[in-house]
Amino acid sequence: MIHNILIADANRSLLAFHESVLQEAGYAVATAHDMNAVSTQLRRATFSLVIAELAFPEAGPDGALSLIRRVAAVRPGTPILVLTSNTDLALHRKARGLGVWDVSVKPTLYTELLSLTRNILESAYPERSDRVHFTEHLGTRPEVSAAIGLRGSRP
Repeated sequence: MIHNILIADANRSLLAFHESVLQEAGYAVATAHDMNAVSTQLRRATFSLVIAELAFPEAGPDGALSLIRRVAAVRPGTPILVLTSNTDLALHRKARGLGVWDVSVKPTLYTELLSLTRNILESAYPERSDRVHFTEHLGTRPEVSAAIGLRGSRP
């Protein structure tokens, strides 16, 4: 069985980039660009991992933590990885206190995204036998190399 990952980010360009990187690495990926879409996706499916930005414009000042609380309420125990442009360390600590496994400040390199994803999934699901071997996927296909901007890649 393939890991199913939900990516939540209001920035649609980053959302599409992260989706393509993780799909190329062999994951099933669903996306959400706002809090309503997050709720809809969480009701539709069970996810092995949620990757989320802390800032959603419609969520207000406490929005950074409301997404984490929403995931914990609807899908308790689901690992959460935060990719954020917010550098407030106090907020990062609060997020970790709510169950976030890791926080990475954007910009996040595709290699870092894959490494963080792999490490969290291997820790959360050590019994899974469908681990993706990322070194086989990093920039080996021309369309992925082009999508992530590697030099010498073909479109």
